[in-house]
Amino acid sequence: MERLSRFATRHPWIVLGTFLVLSVILGLGLPRLEFDNSPEAMVPPDLPAKRLLDEVEETFGTGSLAVAALEGEIYTPEALTQLREATQALEEVPGVLRVTSLATAKRMEEDAGFLLIEDLVPEAPLTPEDVQAIRAYVASSPLYQGKLVSEDARYAAVLISVERGADMRALERALRDTLEAHWDGPVYLAGIPVMSGAILDTLQRDLPLQVSGAALIIGLVLFLNFRSLRGVFLPLVTVGVALVWALGAGGWLGFKLGMISSILPVVVLAVGSSFTLHILNRYYHELAEGRPKTEAIRLAVRETGLGVLISALAAGAGLAALYTASLPQIQAFGLLSAFGVLVAFIGSTLIVPAILSFLRPPRRVFNPERPDTTSRTMVGLARWVIPRRKGLLVGAGGFVLTMLLGASQIQVETSFTSYFPPTSPARVGTDLIDRVFRGSDTLTVVVEGDLKNPALLRGILAFEEAAQALPEVGAVLSVADVIQEIHKALTGERGIPDTSEGVAQEILLYQMSGNPEEITQLMDEGATIAQITVQLPSLPSSEMERTINELQTLAQTYIAPHAGTVEFTGSTVLMLEIMRLILRDQLISLALALILVALFNTLLLRSAVVGAVSVLPLALTIAGQFGLMGIAGIPLDTATALLAAIAIGVGDYSVHVIVRYLEERRKQAAPEMAVRTALFVSGRAVVFTALAIGGGFSALLWSGFVPIQTFGKLMGFTVGATALFALSVLPAALLAFVRKNNAREVTQHA
Repeated sequence: MERLSRFATRHPWIVLGTFLVLSVILGLGLPRLEFDNSPEAMVPPDLPAKRLLDEVEETFGTGSLAVAALEGEIYTPEALTQLREATQALEEVPGVLRVTSLATAKRMEEDAGFLLIEDLVPEAPLTPEDVQAIRAYVASSPLYQGKLVSEDARYAAVLISVERGADMRALERALRDTLEAHWDGPVYLAGIPVMSGAILDTLQRDLPLQVSGAALIIGLVLFLNFRSLRGVFLPLVTVGVALVWALGAGGWLGFKLGMISSILPVVVLAVGSSFTLHILNRYYHELAEGRPKTEAIRLAVRETGLGVLISALAAGAGLAALYTASLPQIQAFGLLSAFGVLVAFIGSTLIVPAILSFLRPPRRVFNPERPDTTSRTMVGLARWVIPRRKGLLVGAGGFVLTMLLGASQIQVETSFTSYFPPTSPARVGTDLIDRVFRGSDTLTVVVEGDLKNPALLRGILAFEEAAQALPEVGAVLSVADVIQEIHKALTGERGIPDTSEGVAQEILLYQMSGNPEEITQLMDEGATIAQITVQLPSLPSSEMERTINELQTLAQTYIAPHAGTVEFTGSTVLMLEIMRLILRDQLISLALALILVALFNTLLLRSAVVGAVSVLPLALTIAGQFGLMGIAGIPLDTATALLAAIAIGVGDYSVHVIVRYLEERRKQAAPEMAVRTALFVSGRAVVFTALAIGGGFSALLWSGFVPIQTFGKLMGFTVGATALFALSVLPAALLAFVRKNNAREVTQHA
């Protein structure tokens, strides 16, 4: 560490030039960054449900489903004409695969032994008589009534299948603009493409606001601490470089970022600025003691180097542990944020000394370590802690037990709807479509077997009837419904032919009509694979899991006895898989992060006991996080799943207190006096570091995402709790477990 600072002060142009060149190279990766928050992008590509969904899309030519609801009096010539024009316009939108509405619906009739199929809504100008005939046919058809038009005829549904690889942000806008241009009444949109587009739109609006807000708040705290502009400028320069490197590397590596990516810049800004804060604290102290500038730089890096190094390694370990997660976006977040934090650390030990070597020392030096209100408060805190050390440790144990009871109540939530406030257009549209059609989400049931077998088709119909009896289930559609309608058109009775030959003949008649589309999007050409689409409302994850479990039981009861295999997939299944992976990964990444931090601290502080004591504030804070979430009913989602790892990354204040305590013990100070001095000298830096980091995360409160807002609030608790435990429980633990004067000269090895 000291050698690095000497090199930086002797060769500042080499250091700054190298960082500039690398920043330009990595910065060129910024335009390559991709954003994708669809369920397909969030799950591992080898997940069985994801592979099955890919196969379904390849077989049936389907994509992600957006649902539109058009409000107004549907059964009028004007409304049906507008619906037809809107449908035709949607079919021309880039990225749209198929549009289904009353305007694409077909009327089937028997004509001299042949099946006559014609448009339900003809191209010719509509008369009132035409409208009444359309209304009567829809009312008699289970294919359309309640699915494409609401029971009260006040809403028309438009089902829009879109390419999964499309630009969802542009596509969502195009769908909304197209519908509003052709429909006079209110337009509501829902579905995964709409949610994904809204997420990307909000993300690109939030990022500049949150980054600038975090930088402003951190800068204000830095100014209050150092009382100088260079005390603001230097930390922000190092984290600015780190941010460019981290995001640029993400672009070059082809990472796809999602909602949680809005946290990444704030993490790098908040955590990275703390490294320079500690070095500058010591630098200004040495200047105030009369040291020459070069000597002050060298001593600042040497004396604070170990604490800053351990903090950086702890932060990097906590964040890098997220790379063990199964979700690609969390992996990318962990890797890039850990890289950014480590770059900020390197910048604080190279860029800061290099720039300081150019700058004249200020005429009036503010000494951050001189007695002031904060440091005097720390001395008072030390006096309070020392006689109460046993009570604090017992209280900490009781706190952990209480919080673990609260943590047992945590629920996992992955519904996209929960991302948005109730007044957002995406949430309003989803709520209305769920209320009217019970169908903003889609579940796909894949059936393999002889689809000309009447027993299998009747089993599918029995499954549909039982499924639609569930209060959460909306429209259900399968090839059995189409065959039933063909049979009704030919015989006057709705049902399934009694023989496989009869089924095959009716399918052939339908195909000979020249319009096999409704069959081919539900059954493959060999009649061996079919998909049943089940419309579901956007439900909380626990309710969605229960509903899908009930549907799987029904499928095993009615379909499985007559089929080869029955499998479930679709966006709803992927979201449940995300829920399960989040819960599993949380435990793995948390355990790994704590072990890594304890190991680093043990190796660098050269004591297993000190290493174990050093993670005590982090362990207490993490217990408090999960306990608070359980007690307050805050769900574990893709954002809050990052809390523990980030807490380890931002909250390793204990190191600075421990390093100073060991330094004082090395000088033969009594344990109680060493605690007093450690809190007096390091306590102020801990307080202002907590204020800077907490202030940086407070910028997340401006997010348009509910989980990110919640994350910002919880990080405020996290930062405050870690600082509190580092200044109270940690000194008590040091007095209880690290009393012997056998501390090695750890600071000399930084």
